Amino acid sequence: MDKIVIDNVELSLKDKERIVNELNTSNKYSVEVFYKSDFSNTSILRNFVSFLCEQIWIDPTWTFKIVLISDELNNNAIEYWSKVWDINKMRIFVNRKSDICDFVIEVEDTWNGLYHKNAEAMYKLREEKIERWFKDYSSIRGRWLFLIIENLVDSLYFKDSSEWWLIVWIDFKDFKIQDK
Repeated sequence: MDKIVIDNVELSLKDKERIVNELNTSNKYSVEVFYKSDFSNTSILRNFVSFLCEQIWIDPTWTFKIVLISDELNNNAIEYWSKVWDINKMRIFVNRKSDICDFVIEVEDTWNGLYHKNAEAMYKLREEKIERWFKDYSSIRGRWLFLIIENLVDSLYFKDSSEWWLIVWIDFKDFKIQDK
């Protein structure tokens, strides 16, 4: 699998050209983005994910959903699981097969935030919200990640990295790519 590493989410034209060339020459690749844990980066990250989806020819409706989900993952990493200016990571894995695509997004935080949780705690929290009060819960806080995931993606996973950071990832399986 080819890998494109970007250590600054403010992509230059040269970076974008490199990504487009890579996307046009390979069906399997990953993009890894390192970004400072600060909300000033969220619109840049959304624009990057949208740009990437457009280059893969993902349907605009799905592009919107993927951008929404990646935004939620990055916002949670910034707000709850990392300190300001820590370096978080977002990885996107793409596997194109003819006119369908598998798309995976991982976000890894630094586990330095006030509300950090490990993978086991996140699975427990997910089950609690789904089983007990998820559907009837009326607060706008504390349920969006699970609500989005349950309704839009194929899978949600949590794992602890070797540095003991939390990695949250989602995947979309076999969705159709638009004709170019």
